[in-house]
Amino acid sequence: MARKASDIPVGTQFSPDLVALRPFLNVLTQHSGDRDQMLEAIWSPSVRIAPIGRDLTPRRKSLPIEAAVQYGLLEPKTHEATDLTVELLDTETDDELHDAFARHILLSLGGLRVVETAQQMELDGRRITSDSLAECLTDQGFRVTIHNTAINSIRMWLAKAGVFPPGRHNAWKVNPLAKRRLLGMADSTIAQIAWLEEDQKAYLEALCRIDPSDWYPAASVRDLGDRILGRRLDRSNLPKSYLQPLQEAGLIEYRTGGTASGKSSHLRTTSLFKRSILHKFVQETTRSLDPSLTAYYLRRPEDIYSELESPDKHVKGEALEAFAIRIMRLLGLRFVAWRKRAAAETGRAEVDVLMAGTVGGVPTRWQIQCKNKPGGLVTLEDIAKEVGIALITKANQVLILANSRVTQDAREFAREVMKHTALTVMILDKDDYNTIREFPGSIGAILQEKAQVVQRVSRYGVDWIRNLH
Repeated sequence: MARKASDIPVGTQFSPDLVALRPFLNVLTQHSGDRDQMLEAIWSPSVRIAPIGRDLTPRRKSLPIEAAVQYGLLEPKTHEATDLTVELLDTETDDELHDAFARHILLSLGGLRVVETAQQMELDGRRITSDSLAECLTDQGFRVTIHNTAINSIRMWLAKAGVFPPGRHNAWKVNPLAKRRLLGMADSTIAQIAWLEEDQKAYLEALCRIDPSDWYPAASVRDLGDRILGRRLDRSNLPKSYLQPLQEAGLIEYRTGGTASGKSSHLRTTSLFKRSILHKFVQETTRSLDPSLTAYYLRRPEDIYSELESPDKHVKGEALEAFAIRIMRLLGLRFVAWRKRAAAETGRAEVDVLMAGTVGGVPTRWQIQCKNKPGGLVTLEDIAKEVGIALITKANQVLILANSRVTQDAREFAREVMKHTALTVMILDKDDYNTIREFPGSIGAILQEKAQVVQRVSRYGVDWIRNLH
């Protein structure tokens, strides 16, 4: 299957400064399935706000219809109005209409990822424009075409619901209250749901399908989750695996029957459990979010370090990914991709992440490994593995940051690698980790010190030049 050119809909000739939404939707329902009639009606004065201007070529004339398909308002082949279009027209006021459409964009069209990234860029002090935001999203693996109207069209529709300002001043400044109003959940809840593992999401989706009005057997929800996921969900500890995370997110309360497995547990949804939103959020929205990026920006550094020492391996794993993102921000780099998440096979004690940025005017690509093994060692084999992987990731900088000691063999091997290749390998050990923990700004000085050591390494690749003299 071909990759999509963009992970958000293209909205050429479909934005609130060009068309009135309710009349536009009326045309789609009145001429449902009749594309030719639609093409005539959507350019009429009752629908079109802005002057038509230049010649209306067949290509330009069809653009609003193409946008309607991408926004989920028309079926792709038949051009029949979708259920969404009918639901939007059922709203009583234009404010309700724009809220409902904005909610659809946030949940189903990648809008929340756009909003979250704008918030993250603001926290990092980065200048936000349509192009810089599109570039940042694309660097993270969420494809948005640069120099294109798509992302600006989304901003303008979300602005109609108050998520962004209506004018051009601070155009990408997110209104967190409007975001919360539309989604019915706080940023902390968004992060907690995004963090759920596959089994837990299947359990939550099953709960959305059941939508119980009172106390309900928790094991019955899990049984439906089996069918959704296509395999048996974990049976070892129902409260800890499924009920506790949902309770921490504020979505349910539960009571156990005293058994360790939780077979007799019952749950009840809270006022924050909004089925219509949560069902779409679990099925569609979470696919476009990066849980670590979503969650990190809500965590204080002191909480991250505290959780790195947690006896719970899952908590430690989440904290380690958040720690990697913190290092990224301290270095002024951009997130590119996870190479290895904090997974069970490593005891959730290792994470590899790719980052990019400009250092001293030179573009760099970083492969960063964070290790949380206070009693362990960074060995020669650890360095060799990262060096080998760098050939594939195209990184020119390898940074290993470990809360542990580093063997002398590992350090010597790193120097040999730098002698014979263009790769730079920096190792930050437990002492460096503790310094960064106490003085975050020291990471620049620490890396500068490591860089000076690297500069003193004799690169064998220049021997032939010396021999010319």
